[in-house]
Amino acid sequence: MDFVPSPYYSITVEGEDFIIFTELSIWTLILMAFVTFLTVFFIIPLTLYFRGLSEWEWDPTVVVFWMIMTRGSSLFFSEIADTNTNLEAYTLILIDIVDSIFVLFMTVFLLRAYSNYFVPVISDWLTVGKTDTQYGPLLEIIGSLLIIIFGVTNFLSTYHVDFGVLLAGVGVVGLVIALAAQDTLSNFFSGILLLLDQGFKTGDMIYFNDTYCLIRDIGLRSTKIYDIVNHVMIITPNNSLANQNILNLTRPDRYYRIRIEVGVSYDSDPDQVEKLLLEVAEQNSDVEQDDPTRMPLVRFQDFGDSSLTFVLVAWINNVIKIRQINSDLHHQVFDKLKDAGVTIAFPQRDVHIHGVPEPA
Repeated sequence: MDFVPSPYYSITVEGEDFIIFTELSIWTLILMAFVTFLTVFFIIPLTLYFRGLSEWEWDPTVVVFWMIMTRGSSLFFSEIADTNTNLEAYTLILIDIVDSIFVLFMTVFLLRAYSNYFVPVISDWLTVGKTDTQYGPLLEIIGSLLIIIFGVTNFLSTYHVDFGVLLAGVGVVGLVIALAAQDTLSNFFSGILLLLDQGFKTGDMIYFNDTYCLIRDIGLRSTKIYDIVNHVMIITPNNSLANQNILNLTRPDRYYRIRIEVGVSYDSDPDQVEKLLLEVAEQNSDVEQDDPTRMPLVRFQDFGDSSLTFVLVAWINNVIKIRQINSDLHHQVFDKLKDAGVTIAFPQRDVHIHGVPEPA
């Protein structure tokens, strides 16, 4: 084999041109080699160094590198096909394969770029002047679906798929899937409604199924809820969650009001009891003391059958500790009243008997 000089280059076999390379194809190969060298020995090591990583990962830089390589390969094979009619059938197949790989890498790059860069920016722009919003997950779901559809259609177009026949088939399959997966679709749309309705968001504390829970994740089909009391993760379908009454303990803000009800004997001094209960609240570090609108207070609530009923109302700013704070306050109320000699009443009944006949 020997090489023929400009205006073109070729590989000859037995005196005949076997493969002809144009100048554009040669420069494409040189550029691809340069990009490969630059990426492998400079871009990837520097990226790993500045990100504090010790091994190669699926980084956007790597994706861009392979996008350049596949696009360059497609251009190279196109030049070969134009100048080598004997190899045109093979090169066209290679072009389709390389173009489809390029579409895959481009789809991955768009998904990563949209999720990591565009979603936070758009979400921040939509939530200006608002609080407790969660447009991010919804934007990520909708945008990712659109990008995936874009990627699939372009991938199929590289293999010259007839979209008319494909859409007809998709319509039939979609109808079958819709009938067979009604619950799944219901959960999917319920998940979107939960995100739009903003009834609760990730990190909120709710009262669900007679227990205290934390919202961990709102997904397309289900929501993950952490049961604080039993230390278990509950995965509940979105459709079921959307049809229940749920108490959101973090709305409208992070403050939560605790009511401690206690009954004392009728021999007790009401003023003394009120003073003792206020001291309990003031001595507890978890009770709000600075906000004048949320100061602890005591109410003389009722004359009960067996006791005078008082209610201590206190605000806490850490709803996550509600069970522990509630327990601490009950202990402190009991100890404070006991030390002061105040009797905590319990139900009792006096029975008076009249008209009992005297024994014979």
